[in-house]
Amino acid sequence: MPKDKIIKNRSSKFQVGLAMSGHAITDLYASFIFGLIPVLAVRFNLSLFLVGLLTSVTAISNSLTQPIFGYLSDKYNPRYLLAAGPLFSAIIISLMPVMPSYYMILIMLFLGNLSVAAIHPPTAAIGGHFGGRVKGFSNSLISFSGTLGYSMGSIFIIFIVEKLGIYFSPIAMIPGVITAVILFKYTDIAQKDEKIKSSFNYFNKIKNMNKYKILQIFFICLASYTRDILWIALITFIPLYFTKEGIKLLNVGYILIIYNLVGGIGGILAGYFSDRLKNKIILIQAGLLLSTPFVYFMFKTDGILPIAFFIIVGFFSISTLPLCIRVSQEIFPANMGLASSLVMGLSMGAASITMIFLGKAADYIGIQKTVNYIIILTLIVSILLTIYFFIPLNRKLLENNIK
Repeated sequence: MPKDKIIKNRSSKFQVGLAMSGHAITDLYASFIFGLIPVLAVRFNLSLFLVGLLTSVTAISNSLTQPIFGYLSDKYNPRYLLAAGPLFSAIIISLMPVMPSYYMILIMLFLGNLSVAAIHPPTAAIGGHFGGRVKGFSNSLISFSGTLGYSMGSIFIIFIVEKLGIYFSPIAMIPGVITAVILFKYTDIAQKDEKIKSSFNYFNKIKNMNKYKILQIFFICLASYTRDILWIALITFIPLYFTKEGIKLLNVGYILIIYNLVGGIGGILAGYFSDRLKNKIILIQAGLLLSTPFVYFMFKTDGILPIAFFIIVGFFSISTLPLCIRVSQEIFPANMGLASSLVMGLSMGAASITMIFLGKAADYIGIQKTVNYIIILTLIVSILLTIYFFIPLNRKLLENNIK
């Protein structure tokens, strides 16, 4: 292999590594709220609706705004977004637990998670730009790094609160500040040409977009929305469900770690196989379908089985995330940041808004019945994804885009 190609490969791997570290540290702070839910629920005497509002505000902020940051990432040098993500999320979210009122906590959650939103489109785009022949696998690694950080966040803040006290939570900002400095110094992404910048008119692109592409991205966003509503409902309600079943808060934190890590491993495996399969939709369908029976029986069993089923659900459902990202990038290869933000951000934002109503529903009908309706939605969407195979010119469009 020529020396310059070896250097280029090493540089590409380094950039992917930077994206992984930035994603991991930023998502560490995004999951603080899930470890704090049982504490805050007691501290402020919160109903399930108000608990659901905490996670909804979190996800709306760090997800629904992602298309905006995706636009900025595609138009400008994403280096600034990569550094801003861990910096401001670390500072603001670490200060959140010491706020004196529920509504102040909501405000801090919203502001802090804007920074979480900022880093997701550029990290996903780096996987597409620097992934070479294994773009699906690169995206799955970056996705796994976020899952790893996310899984550690709840136990990280629980450890600080239980060992030192809630007023020591600001020390948690240290890793984020250090990571921001490293990303700003070493991220090396070519600055876009001014002519290219001036040509970014997404309104015209959307207006002139092929209707088949719109239909394709609609189904991918629908699959992402279904996965996200299942995920956000479980990650919100299950800590409360397990603590009421007598499981200690610290042990719930460990369960959340395993849940997210196993899901991340599922994502890596899915990304690996997606590079070897022409049709990735089958893997997305399988992930959604296989998660549903375990969700149902999680509430029908006792002992260790509910925990085991909860973790298995993470494996199947979370594995669909990198698949949806990669398919969206194949549909819009020239705008990978924006494409990624649609399936990572827009779908999660819509799911978060839905979660507000699900929290209210859970107050009336209970957690189990609320989750049962989500199971039905998951089954319906899994079947509807079959339509994707019959979209006219589907394969031809993808081949033209890749070229």
